[in-house]
Amino acid sequence: MLTSDHFAAAELARLCAAKGVRYAVISPGSRNAPLVIAFSKRPDIECLQVVDERSAAFFAMGLAQQSYQPIVLICTSGSAVLNYGPAIAEAFYQRIPLLVISADRPEEWVDQGEGQTIRQRNVLAPHMKRSVQLPRHTDELSRWHCGRLINEAIDATLLPVPGPVQVNVPFNEPLYGTAELKAEARLIAPMPVGSFLLPDNGWRAQQLSASLKVMVLVGQGVWSEGMREQLRKLADLPQCAVLTEATSNMDDDSFITCIDRAIEGVNASNENDLKPDILITFGGAIVSKRIKGLLRKWKPAQHWNIDAGERYHDTYQSLTHDIAVEPHIFLAQLEGQVKGNESLYGEAWRMVDARMREVHQRILKATPFCDLTVFETLLERIPQSSDIHLANSTAARYAQLFDRSRSQRFFSNRGTSGIDGCTSTAVGAAFATGKPTTLITGDVAFCYDSNAFWNDNLSPELKVIVIDNGGGNIFRYIEGPDSDPELLPWFESPHHRDIAAMVKSFGLPYYSASDEASLKSALEDLYKPHDTPAVLCITTDARLSATVLRTYFEQLRSA
Repeated sequence: MLTSDHFAAAELARLCAAKGVRYAVISPGSRNAPLVIAFSKRPDIECLQVVDERSAAFFAMGLAQQSYQPIVLICTSGSAVLNYGPAIAEAFYQRIPLLVISADRPEEWVDQGEGQTIRQRNVLAPHMKRSVQLPRHTDELSRWHCGRLINEAIDATLLPVPGPVQVNVPFNEPLYGTAELKAEARLIAPMPVGSFLLPDNGWRAQQLSASLKVMVLVGQGVWSEGMREQLRKLADLPQCAVLTEATSNMDDDSFITCIDRAIEGVNASNENDLKPDILITFGGAIVSKRIKGLLRKWKPAQHWNIDAGERYHDTYQSLTHDIAVEPHIFLAQLEGQVKGNESLYGEAWRMVDARMREVHQRILKATPFCDLTVFETLLERIPQSSDIHLANSTAARYAQLFDRSRSQRFFSNRGTSGIDGCTSTAVGAAFATGKPTTLITGDVAFCYDSNAFWNDNLSPELKVIVIDNGGGNIFRYIEGPDSDPELLPWFESPHHRDIAAMVKSFGLPYYSASDEASLKSALEDLYKPHDTPAVLCITTDARLSATVLRTYFEQLRSA
């Protein structure tokens, strides 16, 4: 096969293809020419060009998030690789497999005034599972070394848990040569061994059978229907309460699925009945600051964190057991072993949840058009079986207040909770799945990542809903920034961008709404078939929205 005449580039492409990599996201450059040649000539790898490296990395993350396979990122030398930083940190904490292949100049030129030459080796290491530099020489020993490092790097994106890996590749000129190169590096196949619990660990079931108050808190993730059934059996036990969020993708009538809404019903009279003795956690990030604060205050007597890869994840400052096993295996070994007792713990949580749902519905009936009522309408009218991406930061929070359809999946960049790549991630995810995908974002996050649409790989199934409240409205709600009118603009970051003009500059259909009637009409237009992504911009009053949200929580508490 004709490929690059640089051995490292040719073997990277060959071994990636052999290990099942199917996409390479490439940003233009010169020093990465050997990589571009090698990957573009592989018929089994689809190469996608995205010019902006920051957007490219989030786009690749969206692809990997949906395909559960490593996605290759290729960039040129110099500052290009630094633009991957935000997405790499997000992928690291979300455990999304990315293989960053950064072209470099020979290391001898570092700090010698050579253009596009920086200290690239290990430049993103703090948020990489592994960073390797391939040898530049091509003697027999170097070729063997190169092949081994490539095998290790590709496999490390998935095992023992997924995450990003960097391969830095220095190239000498000339860069554009091709050759017929035969395979030289061996394909080394990993043999993963699943983690398991030993059969003599029955003490867990015994403790859960004896405890009167067991809380299971599910973090971000996409889980199987089998796991839902396992959790449902736990939730049916009188001593158990299962709490989930939108991004947990684990909704069920027997679970508490709107944490931020429900815990406003916790007060001095019922607190002792609702705080757990045993807390069991698994999954990624929890959005709710309220539940984190409450659990840190309560300090359960035992906290079991279930995670095959994360060690000593002590979010609630109460960790007693770090159980390094996959959650489904942990739950499977509990199945049928935990016995119900005389507790009323699960019922106590369900009563509070039902009361807060009733108050929530009553509040909404009397609430004028604002961010809160916009989310009510959106979550009622986004089509079933859609994927919904929630941008940071208000979108991810508002969605936690509403009951959800089990046919929808929710995603959000909650690894680092930044606004920088929310749109690009949704663009990549929609391309990967071909499914109806809706991004709900704010005006600042949308403007910040507008280069997401500078991309030839846009799915017509993507719908973008921008809630334009004139800036970072979260800071009108957070205590502190809202109390100083002179400082508020520095936090709220009001902008004067013309969102309609921006959307139209990318040739995308644009719709707008500013009240309930126009919103319902615009949503019908948005979800009609289009040849490209379509954008709906909803204008709300920033001051009113912040006031309504404060009052909403006050009314829940007073109930």
